[in-house]
Amino acid sequence: MRSYLSWVSLAVGLLLTTRPSWADSLTFTVIPADVSGPAGTTVGWGFSITNTSTSADYLDLSGIDSDLFASANGTPDASIFPFPNLAPGQTATQLYDPVDNLGLFQFTWNSSVPVGTTESGQFRLMGAFCDPTVDQFCAEDGSVASFVLASADYSATVSPSGVVTTPEPSSVCLLLAGIGLVFVMRKRIGQGLSSGA
Repeated sequence: MRSYLSWVSLAVGLLLTTRPSWADSLTFTVIPADVSGPAGTTVGWGFSITNTSTSADYLDLSGIDSDLFASANGTPDASIFPFPNLAPGQTATQLYDPVDNLGLFQFTWNSSVPVGTTESGQFRLMGAFCDPTVDQFCAEDGSVASFVLASADYSATVSPSGVVTTPEPSSVCLLLAGIGLVFVMRKRIGQGLSSGA
């Protein structure tokens, strides 16, 4: 019985003295999760990341991994990710911006990839939670080992290029009828205003 009580008190003591790992958490969303583009073009994803920690620890992101690195259908590029360092409660959001090369990830389809080809998998964020009184960039500078903190699903599909959609005749008739109605209504309102003045 004494041995059992010793083990229980040791376990309780460890629980009370060790820092709870559940206090450090984050949310990670890929924006949008599903993208498409013609063969030979570059598609990309943005992100929203929030440090939802209940502790005072900073979220220090140091790497991004993707199943796209193993793809033979194109060229992956993680260089657009800005690696935010977030205080508790802070959010970083960046839509994919191909002009300024910002976002989570981009992928350039090979020009010979057939329409309908799909790549899907996960993006994985790596980093660590850092005590800001010691070093808020602990994962970036290597003083604390990075590990996978979160993952999110994605997909990319090769879409047709140069496809021009032609409206059906019934749609064209409805459009012309709507435009005609607008002109008739404007004429009547104009006549009503001029006769009342």
